[in-house]
Amino acid sequence: MKNLKDSLYTALMGEFEAKKNKAIYHMNLAFQKPVAVGEHPKIVDDCIILVKEIAEADEAIEALKNYFGDMND
Repeated sequence: MKNLKDSLYTALMGEFEAKKNKAIYHMNLAFQKPVAVGEHPKIVDDCIILVKEIAEADEAIEALKNYFGDMND
């Protein structure tokens, strides 16, 4: 059984990874299947938001590792 510290770290890391993966999926969809996006007049604005979400998730993951270690080691 994991201790609470490990469980919290795993939950936080999972949250940030999930947000990053979701944004990457939507970016890939926009790039690879533009017909799936349809007539979407705000596609550029939406992609800017997605890139920022990816960057924020990466930053949060790195901060978690830098300040609290990498619990996968």
